[in-house]
Amino acid sequence: MKKVLEFLKDLLKSAKENEITALATKLTYHLIFALFPFLIFLISLVGFFNIQPDHLMEEISAVLPYEIAGMVNGVIDSVVDTRNPSVLTISLIVALYTVANGFRAVMRGINRVYGQKDERHIVKRWALCTLLVLVLAFAIISSLLALIYRDLIYNLIATNFATNEVVEAVFGVLGVVVAIAILLFAIILIYHFSSSKKKRLLYLLPGAALTIVVWGVSAWGFNIYISHFSNHSMIYGPITSIILTMLWLNIISITILLGAQLNAQLSLFRISGND
Repeated sequence: MKKVLEFLKDLLKSAKENEITALATKLTYHLIFALFPFLIFLISLVGFFNIQPDHLMEEISAVLPYEIAGMVNGVIDSVVDTRNPSVLTISLIVALYTVANGFRAVMRGINRVYGQKDERHIVKRWALCTLLVLVLAFAIISSLLALIYRDLIYNLIATNFATNEVVEAVFGVLGVVVAIAILLFAIILIYHFSSSKKKRLLYLLPGAALTIVVWGVSAWGFNIYISHFSNHSMIYGPITSIILTMLWLNIISITILLGAQLNAQLSLFRISGND
């Protein structure tokens, strides 16, 4: 127990020394500009999978704070209603460039946490950023497909075979587990390729798991806070959703960098343990 407390103390000390909150603020700035272009890019890709917008909105609303989900659903409606291929093509190009620029901020933050200088050629960094955008996009789409098709598969089975509440519960849990596993692997890849020095994928699991857990808890906590304790609507009026989105993105930024800091700290712990 003493070692655990010392490890946590060192983790918080390192996070403070690396100015994670300041780095997270810079990262949030880039994520704000990248969020909606990324949504346009993501939703346009979803169109290739013939997913009904209603199913998409339902699953997104289940995993995001509902104030933010309302904004996201508005973007989905706008993109779905846009049938002009040239407009969507331009949007995709702008989205890909903007989000890749956001991932450059992620790279800088992660290398700062590891105490590394990223000396990779700028072309290579841009290529990696574009790759990470695609990895995250397809991970989110695959997670949504896992959540959507679990219900469709269960309904198909229930129509042709006798089922019960246990089978329904198993399908519900299985869909969530698959979705989490996909996102977990995507975050591990983001940590792996963002670092200028390659790490073993298994060693990146703790930080990725922390990120997933905090994302889920933050969405749940946001909904409780907004429902029972928040007066943001009275203070900020019509821009309430924007303010809450910025706050949530800041939490995500801190979590991504704190996950990287956790991995870096565990790496030092393993090295000292071998000495």
